[in-house]
Amino acid sequence: MASLPSSSNTDISHRPAGEERRRQIIAEAIRCFAAKGFRGTTIRELAGAVGLTEAALYRYFESKEALYQAIIDEKIAAPSPLSEVEEAARAGDDRAVFAGLARNFLESIESDPSFLRILLYTGLEDHELAAPFFDQRIHRLREFVAGYIERRSREGAFRAVDPKICARAFLGMVVDYQIVRHVFHQKDVYPAGPEEVAETFVTIFLDGMRAPEASRG
Repeated sequence: MASLPSSSNTDISHRPAGEERRRQIIAEAIRCFAAKGFRGTTIRELAGAVGLTEAALYRYFESKEALYQAIIDEKIAAPSPLSEVEEAARAGDDRAVFAGLARNFLESIESDPSFLRILLYTGLEDHELAAPFFDQRIHRLREFVAGYIERRSREGAFRAVDPKICARAFLGMVVDYQIVRHVFHQKDVYPAGPEEVAETFVTIFLDGMRAPEASRG
């Protein structure tokens, strides 16, 4: 009769490979950092969340800072929402530009609300670990929106306004909606999906932005 595989061989076959284990650690770290912030989360908690000892965790990440940095690097490497609206921006298709950005922003937060909480903790804890993400993603997004508004104002399509303030106003509507849903836990109060929310915000924003002559046209 054929012998059964030993328990040691069975355990080995079910152990995650190095890269898989690394991704498990990152996923659990996102959950822990979102719940308690960077300073409120300990290496012991992070290790326990994935069933490792602290010493074993250090074999994958040399420090809590390195683990946090891995999360930021992963988010920076994600496709940029700007690439999806560049063609519409060149054509001056205002609704396509703002609706595309709003939908992308809403959907990205909806798919990973924990990262929104991490970014908020970053500001509350006053540390610079997320600075690369803000520089490469958030700042670039704000500059793109402000630059587009400024250009459309020069072309006479938008009112003569401060483009940076207006960019913050538009992005602020989107971010506030997700903060209310995922930080203040009011999903039942605001159940609308990304498509409906994006269209509503864009209509409100563009109705206020269009120059009187462009509105009549």
